[in-house]
Amino acid sequence: MVRKNVSMEDIHLRKLQPFLDKNNGNLSAAIRDAIELADAALEGYESVEDALGYFTEGSAKYPGIRNNLIESGECILISQLSFRWFIENTDGILVADELVSELFNPYQIKSTSDLLEYLNKRSKNHGWGIEASIINWEEDKTEVIVIEHGDPSLRAFLAEAFSIFLGRYLNFDVSFVHRKSNSILIFLKEYKSDTEIPPGIRKNFGTLDYTFKEIKNKPDFWTTLVERYMLHRYERVNFNRDVFEVFLSGEIPDITSFLETFAGKPIREIPLSELFIICKKVISVTQLVSEIERTSEGGKMHLKIRHSFSDERAVLKLVELFSKVFRAAGHIFEVRTISNLIIFEFAGAC
Repeated sequence: MVRKNVSMEDIHLRKLQPFLDKNNGNLSAAIRDAIELADAALEGYESVEDALGYFTEGSAKYPGIRNNLIESGECILISQLSFRWFIENTDGILVADELVSELFNPYQIKSTSDLLEYLNKRSKNHGWGIEASIINWEEDKTEVIVIEHGDPSLRAFLAEAFSIFLGRYLNFDVSFVHRKSNSILIFLKEYKSDTEIPPGIRKNFGTLDYTFKEIKNKPDFWTTLVERYMLHRYERVNFNRDVFEVFLSGEIPDITSFLETFAGKPIREIPLSELFIICKKVISVTQLVSEIERTSEGGKMHLKIRHSFSDERAVLKLVELFSKVFRAAGHIFEVRTISNLIIFEFAGAC
C-alpha cells in the first residue's frame, strides 16, 4: 500500500463524481476506477495528448468512430488477411454503384476537391492510413490523383471506387493508371457519360467485369465450357454459327466482317501491320491456328502461320481462308506451305 497526497480542484472532483457515487463516496476507490478506465482508453494511442485529442467534444474519431460502427452493426471487424483475399480475388470486377455511393456521398460531393477532402477525412476517422491528393502532370498538364500509403489492397479498392465516382458524377474518365509500391497514380481526362461506366475506367479497373456477369448469368454453360477447354488442353476451335455452317457446306467462309468489327473500320482501311495484330486477336479467340508471327526479310513483310492440321485438304482451306482476308484488304502476296507452316510474303498493296 502506497499512500500519497493528491491535490485536486473542484472541477476534477466533479468529474470523479460518477465514480464517487459508485463507491459510496470512497475517494481512493473512485480514483482506482478512474485509473482503470484511463488505462483502457489509452489503448491504441501513443500518448495522453493523442487520446485527449480524440475524445474532446466534437472530434470523436478513430477508434471511437470504429467502435460505434461495430456496435451499431453497420461494420464488422475482419482480419487483414481475409480482406486482402476478398480484394485480390475480385480484381477486374467493377465495384458496384451502390457501394461507391455508400463510400462517397454524391449529395455532398460536387467537385474533385470535395471528393479528395471526403476521402481523406473518412480515412483519418476510420484509421485507414490512406492519403489522397491531386497534382498536375508537367508534360501535358494532365490532372493526376495520387492515392498513397495504407494497406495495398485497401488502396487499390479505394482507387477503383474513387475513379468510378469521378466517372459517374463528375464527368471524368481514366486514361492511365500507374501502380507503384506505395501509391497509385490515376491520370484523368474529361468525359461525359449519362449512364455507362466510361471506357477508360472499365479498361483499367474492370477487365473481367463483363466476363463475370456472363458467368453468373449462365454458370452451367460457362463452367462446362471451361472444363472442356481444360480437358482438351485448349485444342478446340471456336467459330460463329454462320462461319461453321459455310465450312460444313464445303465452302470457304469470308471472315472480313469479323475483322472489321475488331478494327471498327472497313477492311480496305486497315494497314497490314494493324491487320496482323487483329489476326492475332482472332486466333487467340478462335484457336484456329497455333501461332502467327510477323518477320521482315529482304525488305518484305512475312506472316508465318503455324497450325496442327495434318490433312492436306484442311491446310489448303486454311490457306484460302487467310488469302481471302488479305485480298479483300488489297494486299499483293505469295503464299507457300512447309509442313505445319504457312508463309505469306507481301509485295505491296493495291
